[in-house]
Amino acid sequence: MLVEVVLLVIVPLFIGFGVRHLFAKRVEKIASVFPAISVTFIVLVCARTIAANRNSLLGMTGMLLAIGVLMNVLGLVGGYLVAWVFRMSVPQRRSLAIEGGMQNAGLGAVLASEHFSDKAAMPAAIFVFVCIITASLLAAYWQRTGRRSAVPEATE
Repeated sequence: MLVEVVLLVIVPLFIGFGVRHLFAKRVEKIASVFPAISVTFIVLVCARTIAANRNSLLGMTGMLLAIGVLMNVLGLVGGYLVAWVFRMSVPQRRSLAIEGGMQNAGLGAVLASEHFSDKAAMPAAIFVFVCIITASLLAAYWQRTGRRSAVPEATE
């Protein structure tokens, strides 16, 4: 499993660093599309896992959804509070909140599916959708509440 994590996460990360370093100007022109591509692939992986479990989905969805929402809310709040404790700016707090809430559910779904079963991957797959929805709603809320509250605080 460690080798797979290295191949799925670490190797692409370092390849991305290298490409970005060598082709900085070209990459910057198209960098805005990469988050959408990334989310699309994560959603496809998780949709495949959920589709493979369609027969047992109704029996487990309620509990998994409730646990997923609880874990996500704890991650969002925890990320924001940690950033607040370390006196980070509001944009940094918001970023850490979303990062804490998102975690690595997509990776968890892939690893669980490959090393155990599609049924074992269901919690992570459902969690991906919970994360995407809550992060989107939170980002929209923060955007609607005004940019004034997102201005970095003055350092003393």
